[in-house]
Amino acid sequence: MDSLLANQFIQAAITVFERVGNVSLKKTGLEYFPGGHKISAGIATILGITGDLKGQFVIVLNEDIALKIASAILMGIPVTVYDEVAESAVCEIGNMIGGEASRLLQEQGHFCDITVPSIVRGKEMEIAFYPVSPLFVISFNCEWGSVKVILRLENKV
Repeated sequence: MDSLLANQFIQAAITVFERVGNVSLKKTGLEYFPGGHKISAGIATILGITGDLKGQFVIVLNEDIALKIASAILMGIPVTVYDEVAESAVCEIGNMIGGEASRLLQEQGHFCDITVPSIVRGKEMEIAFYPVSPLFVISFNCEWGSVKVILRLENKV
């Protein structure tokens, strides 16, 4: 998997958080796992990648950040309970990041689409990627806390 592809998701996440929440997402780490990896998650939004590229990307965050995202999407209306509204907002931030990454990838000649997001949530949850395939795990930090974006692509471009 090419790190230039991962960079499009990095840029997309930074752009979307700035637009939606007026927060500066700063990359704090980039790890590459050629044989797959398990990721601990509180809340994870999983989206598929189809077209020229095939795989998934996952946004991992905690409940506090989910509530802040929901408030930002609702133009500042406080969201204090993780419910359907907060979950919808977490899905929407995934859609927005995926859409922006798709646009950036298309500019490089990689035509792809993003599937409808799904949410998984749990206190001590781990996400394992099967079949085992290479992953990028990108860590970010912002005023709201930490966020991870995981990128798995099935075929080398």
